[in-house]
Amino acid sequence: MSDEMREHVDAADDRSFEKVLRAAIQRSGLGLERIRHRLAQRGCQVSVATLSHWQSGRRRPERPESMMALALLEEVLALPEGALTCLLGPPRPRGLSRNGQRRLPAETVWSTEPRIPALLRSVESEDEYLVRLSQHNLVRLSPQGAEQSVHVRLVLRATRSGVSRLSVVCMLDRPHPRSPELRPLRHCSVDTATYLPDEGYLVASVAFDRELARGDSLMVEYEVRHPASPHPSTYWENKLRFPVHEYYVEVAFDPRAVPSRCAWQVTGDKDVRRGGEALLDGSHCVQLALSDAAPGCYRISWEW
Repeated sequence: MSDEMREHVDAADDRSFEKVLRAAIQRSGLGLERIRHRLAQRGCQVSVATLSHWQSGRRRPERPESMMALALLEEVLALPEGALTCLLGPPRPRGLSRNGQRRLPAETVWSTEPRIPALLRSVESEDEYLVRLSQHNLVRLSPQGAEQSVHVRLVLRATRSGVSRLSVVCMLDRPHPRSPELRPLRHCSVDTATYLPDEGYLVASVAFDRELARGDSLMVEYEVRHPASPHPSTYWENKLRFPVHEYYVEVAFDPRAVPSRCAWQVTGDKDVRRGGEALLDGSHCVQLALSDAAPGCYRISWEW
């Protein structure tokens, strides 16, 4: 490290990344919004929330895009080249989240939709600091047999303080000019959302109505309403990157469009599959309940 660089680092009385960054921001006299604006002028899009997380130590830049942003941030804050990047330790091992729970990389979960991992990196989330105590999905189909809406209820527990959001991914059966509507119902709001009509992808950041301390639990509910479609669906799929202690999904068919046969299937990260027949009940619903659901792909399919 050069003498000039060491001077900037020692000015914070600490060699940690977040304290050096925080001291540099204070010396610059710039607010986070102003810093975000100057980065945008240089062609780099970083949210105020991300800058806040970096300087508080809640998150550290690790992805290639974040490292590129960090180099520009050094320029904005008038720091020597490498003054911040040299303080970052090695990236955490893949396969485990920061709190040690099993996870699947987004590139594995969305291997057939390569644009989704990049979209996920563009929204703010703290998924890795949340334990999924339960996840309940209620999927409703239209009289035409198309997916109409998905009601999601999550019970979450924070593994560190300061957690305030998670990401949501939705993929339509086929491209559609109209975007799905993400409606917050309880204890959350939609922070940012990106929709690609040419692909039928919706990726969003959902903010909680309060910041969680370590060990805090929270139940959030939201609904995704799909644009009307004349094309009947043949399956519903949920991709889990993190384990869920109690996983439940119910697919509710309209009485005017009831399938002749239903099945369920679970595919793990090593392509290990299991499944079987799923029976329709008297209210034209199919249900699947599992304990300690591991990361993977959970699907209910049907035939008309």
